[in-house]
Amino acid sequence: MDKILKPYAVVRVLRLVGQADDYDGWRVNQRAPAVGDIGTLLDVLAAPGVADRYVVESSDGNGTTVWLGDFLADELEVVQTA
Repeated sequence: MDKILKPYAVVRVLRLVGQADDYDGWRVNQRAPAVGDIGTLLDVLAAPGVADRYVVESSDGNGTTVWLGDFLADELEVVQTA
């Protein structure tokens, strides 16, 4: 799917194609991401010949990171653009 996702967009997790540990590469997660969670797209990871990955952070009401993970475009939907 050719979605255009840009940094600082607010996104919702549509589906998870990996296991919980696959989304904790940054080793800061208080819990694993879940379908329906909202987060902010922080960065786009791109490499030749590899599908782009999107770094998304979800925070609680105090600004503390709940989870930080890398997602494929098909796992996310834009809720609000930056």
